[in-house]
Amino acid sequence: MKLRSLSLIVVMAAGLLPGAIAQNASSSASASKPAVIAELFTSEGCSSCPPADALLAELNRRKTLAGVPMIVLSEHVDYWNHDGWRDPFSSAQWTQRQNDYNLRFRLDSVYTPQMVIDGSQQVIGSNAAHVAHAIETAAAQPGKLQIAITGASWDGDVLHATVSVGDLSPQTAKGTTLYAVLADDEDTSSVERGENSGRTLKHVSVVRVMQKVSALHGPYSGPVDVKLPHGVARGKMRLIVFAQKGNNGDIFGAAQREV
Repeated sequence: MKLRSLSLIVVMAAGLLPGAIAQNASSSASASKPAVIAELFTSEGCSSCPPADALLAELNRRKTLAGVPMIVLSEHVDYWNHDGWRDPFSSAQWTQRQNDYNLRFRLDSVYTPQMVIDGSQQVIGSNAAHVAHAIETAAAQPGKLQIAITGASWDGDVLHATVSVGDLSPQTAKGTTLYAVLADDEDTSSVERGENSGRTLKHVSVVRVMQKVSALHGPYSGPVDVKLPHGVARGKMRLIVFAQKGNNGDIFGAAQREV
């Protein structure tokens, strides 16, 4: 199966999310709502991806959409690397995660740019209207969990934190796992070859580590230790934790903290 980007991309520029959706809600309103995760599968070797990268950055800048707190993840796949430019943030792990979602959504093939919202819906990553609708739909789903991160601190290249998760229903708890992510706050590349040759590309919340913390069977409170991969510098980063059914199911709750 040949892995390529979709030939038809519906692009809506960052900053032009549907006008019916408020840019920000009050802090008190958004604080009471569980966060929704938007995962963008992207590549610096894909000419259709920069508009989606910009849309993800716009979601990140707004922080909330229709009063829903937003957590964004940029996961750079590696199957574009043979087309002239090796994406420095790419990993086979993110390609595998996208393939796992592909099985769930029963698509003919994976593609970029693809955005997955709370593990439950997938849309073209540059289609702002579809992204906004998916976020609203995900936020309305029942069974969301409250997750909190406290006491995050570095010891060399290992981040230590404490994470607490609220009570889970029996239906939610079965097969649900707590994951931890370390992501660069921002990254910039000057692309020298490939489809984006000559462009300077900017990314937000670029995933460097994603690991399983613990199976969830009920309320949880415990330590999370995440080690940076070899060669990844410790700059301004984000710790993101989320609870997901299996490795490609619904995401029931998430939290993030700058570190």
